Amino acid sequence: MTATELERRLGKARDFERSGQVLQAESQYLGVLKDWPRNVEAARRLAHFALIRGDGNRAIALMRSAARFAPDDAQLRVDLAVAHLAIEQTADAIRILEDAVTDHPAFSTAWLLLGEVRDSVGDTSGALKAWYHAVTRAQRAGHWKNQETTPPHLLESVVKAIDRVRRGRRDLFFGAYEDLRGEYGGGALKRLDRALTGYLRDWDATPTDPRQRPKFFFFPDIPNQPYHDPYLQPWAELLQSAFPVIREEALGLLREHGPFQNFIEFKEGDPVDEVLSGEAERPTWEAFFFYRHGERFDANHQRCPKTSAVLESIELCRVEDQAPEVLFSILRPGTHIMPHHGVTNTRLVMHLPLAVPPDCALNLVGAGEHRWKEGELVMFDDTYLHEAWNRSQQPRVIVLMDCWNPHLTAVEKLAVRQLIETISGLQLADRSRPAEATPRTSA
Repeated sequence: MTATELERRLGKARDFERSGQVLQAESQYLGVLKDWPRNVEAARRLAHFALIRGDGNRAIALMRSAARFAPDDAQLRVDLAVAHLAIEQTADAIRILEDAVTDHPAFSTAWLLLGEVRDSVGDTSGALKAWYHAVTRAQRAGHWKNQETTPPHLLESVVKAIDRVRRGRRDLFFGAYEDLRGEYGGGALKRLDRALTGYLRDWDATPTDPRQRPKFFFFPDIPNQPYHDPYLQPWAELLQSAFPVIREEALGLLREHGPFQNFIEFKEGDPVDEVLSGEAERPTWEAFFFYRHGERFDANHQRCPKTSAVLESIELCRVEDQAPEVLFSILRPGTHIMPHHGVTNTRLVMHLPLAVPPDCALNLVGAGEHRWKEGELVMFDDTYLHEAWNRSQQPRVIVLMDCWNPHLTAVEKLAVRQLIETISGLQLADRSRPAEATPRTSA
């Protein structure tokens, strides 16, 4: 059969189907499949007719056969799952859909059906996560934002998913620290409740200062200012008093040339000059990590045991997969870190300058430059627009670490940690995207 003949016969089958002549359409599709066994359209339509007649096993057999010839057809997997559901083989349907979203994570329809099936078996949490993927992935691609961008046959399911995600997120997020509410009382968490309702967009939680724009989570009812007194941290004096031994270990690494790594790993095509610029031929921001995104770099702790001992003796901001972030930050000559914002004001950034040549500075845009001085701590809120530069001929070296905002109470810190970890756990869709080439904290 030639391609032209195939298309002619498929067209005839479609015409029969559109005109309601189901038997004639089915006969045409059967003929196509007999002469062209690899034709997925004919197999799919025949499976559809089989399901209408209640013959789920026949539908499954047809689609399994088609899947052998079209292993990358995500919709075919959804159709196969539907056939299994028709004969109450729910576990098989879930397995097929889970494989489908693993292989085709951007296919929102598979996520949508997976949410419905999980919900039908009482897996409320699993359903919520699947619906979250379905809605956020579709909307990120410009779909399902309104009736015009939603296929009519999916509209009811999409509306349900969006509603459940909205209601479910609220329950899930407020429930993240419900144990602390029970232990400490609602009053102890009143400020976090308000911050969470702002995150959920119940009200406009945009900071009133236009310089402050957290990229993720804003806690409104605490002092919000660019610079903070570092000695509000109870461990600040301990860190500062350790300046000589920490500096000795950092400069030793510098003499030995590391090992250092780029603070930002750029991918091909990333707009490097929007992040790093300066007069150097190749502006460079390097790091020697003790912690990154909460992961402990054991070998680096062993290389710098005195620094490690100090770090392990103080309160570190610990949030799974996010914090602490602690490092020796090395800004090479002629490098300028371009203005950017941090993610949340529940954490601040502490600097302990170790080696500061002339003409190096941290600048919180609109709030003034800070000229580092060796051994003198500075703490600031990196959700304010900020930048840093080294216009000298020598490397600038500091301890850079995130730390809890000291204006949070002890119970608020616990609750924020539990809430952020819950939010992150629900945002697997965001984690699957390439990381943006923007600094998370400030140099």
